[in-house]
Amino acid sequence: MSIKKYGIYLAYAPGLDLRHEGLGRYLAAFLKGAGDREDVRFVLVCPSWSKEGLEDLFRSEGVSKERFELVSPSKKPMVLRVYEAYIARKKRKRKPGIFKRISNGLSAIKRAAIDHVEQQLVTTNSYAGLTLLFMEGVLLASLLILFSPIVILALIALSFIKFKFVFKRLTRPARRYLSRVQRAAGEPKDDAFIFRLYKRMERIESERMLHLIDNLADVKAWYSPTAFWPAFNKIDRPRLMCVPDVVLSDFPVGFSNVGGERFLQTYEDVRRSIQTGQHYVTYSNAIKWETLVDQYSIRASNVSVIHHAPNMLNQWVTTRGFADLEATSLHYSQTLLASAMRKSSNKNYTVGFANASFKFIFYASQFRPNKNLLMLLRAYEILLRKKYISHKLILTGDPERYPTVKKFIAEHGLENDVLCLHGLTVQELAACYKLADLAVNPSLSEGGCPFTFTEALSVDTPVVMARIAVTEEILDHPELQDTTFFDPFDWEDMALRIEWALSHREKLLTLQKNIYQRLIKRTWTDVVNEHITVLEAISAGDGSPSEVQR
Repeated sequence: MSIKKYGIYLAYAPGLDLRHEGLGRYLAAFLKGAGDREDVRFVLVCPSWSKEGLEDLFRSEGVSKERFELVSPSKKPMVLRVYEAYIARKKRKRKPGIFKRISNGLSAIKRAAIDHVEQQLVTTNSYAGLTLLFMEGVLLASLLILFSPIVILALIALSFIKFKFVFKRLTRPARRYLSRVQRAAGEPKDDAFIFRLYKRMERIESERMLHLIDNLADVKAWYSPTAFWPAFNKIDRPRLMCVPDVVLSDFPVGFSNVGGERFLQTYEDVRRSIQTGQHYVTYSNAIKWETLVDQYSIRASNVSVIHHAPNMLNQWVTTRGFADLEATSLHYSQTLLASAMRKSSNKNYTVGFANASFKFIFYASQFRPNKNLLMLLRAYEILLRKKYISHKLILTGDPERYPTVKKFIAEHGLENDVLCLHGLTVQELAACYKLADLAVNPSLSEGGCPFTFTEALSVDTPVVMARIAVTEEILDHPELQDTTFFDPFDWEDMALRIEWALSHREKLLTLQKNIYQRLIKRTWTDVVNEHITVLEAISAGDGSPSEVQR
């Protein structure tokens, strides 16, 4: 049997942990779905800096290596290796400085001397011995005062004052430059110089990747799972680009406030990628017609719509070999939740948090402008302060990277009620879904029906969601829409829907499970087969089917 090879082009940025990104989880699900195709093999080409991260992703998601191969340039750029070494060094436990070591040494001598005096005090049995011990004590006290860490450090500090003053004046320009370098190293994406340097490095790396691709003559066609990488269109083979959404153009102000110059460059990359592409695939008819056809004037016949398969998490919290499987699964999930709580942005509160069965609402998402987080926080505050619900709200983004969320939480005193658990493993994510009373998704824009619905239902947790076109496309049952959807632009409507769902949890769960059973009949193998149908068509020169039916 001959094996057909298709390529997947990946150009993720350095340092991106794909285990916590939607695109990473989509890629893992796609490759697992390809495992049933004996006649197809995928070749993944990625930058040198992504190979390790992709291997970590596939390991964590349980993706077999049998149906794909991973190719990348051999060595990372030197500037990136230096930066990674710097970050690794920062993470290592530092040795105490010289002043600290001197202080620790003197403190040890002090403790030993005091121990000696105390021992002699309880063992002496004569007045002469007691007098001698008194004189030793006076001498010891004098020495301790003279050689105390405070005195010694004060003397050392005084001796350096003049030198430090002169040194600071001479090195002021260098220190200013060093300060900028340190800030750039801490947040490289936010520094204009570092960002320009990265874009140059990216261009050079893409040329190395294209050279590898040119030598893969047996790969019939290439697929890019996103539109962020214009270099993909330099591949001189049939190409299929996935456009999940274009939220950068839908929410320009929000993204520009977060990314600045970086946002403008990313938006330009997406625009150029789409306009210079050949064939396209997307997850919903809404994105096909409203974005690609209407906004970018792409010919409709060049766009295929392939819906997601359900994303299920139940396997990560399912236990085996016990008499009461549900009880052991619940206990295991509580253990995972305790581990997740240690990743909270408010460690002062969660470090000693011992209640394993507290109630909470859960929203799993990165913090981005299209995710509608402030509306959710306003709705939650109404529920907490006016409806007196006892639930916490658990989010999975990093508030340090999204200041508006951090500011809202602080200004409204929600630090102990809104818990941000960033960097969860897939097992911890599954446990959060399972233990939540309710999952929620307020997002204003998604490429396809959000994974929230099937992820939550796979572990028997009901969900309420924003009423948006891509969600209505899949969840089209009228009663389901009436009980599940809320107006994402109205936090009071959102609060009412959440309150109703918490009060009618079992009713909502029963209704949603019926729809869920229909959705899970579609598998990721179906998704892969439909992609392969399109890839075969464009590699044979037949063009891209305008629609791929489920």
